[in-house]
Amino acid sequence: MKTTKIIATGILAMGLATANLHALDTNERLELLESAMIEQATTPAQKSAVSEYLANVAKEKTELAQALRDRAGSTRGGKALSQMNEKKELLRRAEALEKEAKKYQTVSMDMRAESIQVAHN
Repeated sequence: MKTTKIIATGILAMGLATANLHALDTNERLELLESAMIEQATTPAQKSAVSEYLANVAKEKTELAQALRDRAGSTRGGKALSQMNEKKELLRRAEALEKEAKKYQTVSMDMRAESIQVAHN
């Protein structure tokens, strides 16, 4: 019985580790694609489109951060300690999303300014 539990726990741990690595790879790929889009945008139309995309991503991240903050503020019952830990984790994730949103918004505004400058030249 103990051997079965150990094997099941090991398989579960390996599955979770693989899932986390896959998620990291997806995020890294997305960042690389976004970097390539930013670097390859040369015409005002391309820069405007990339700027709009980045602004939309920033808006989505800000909305998700707000949803996490709202969820952290609500009570769901259960143990006080687990609620407090969940609240801290939700607020941490919300803060991280807001930082990412600010980064996207900054790059979006820079792209928009470049688009306008290229259009005037």
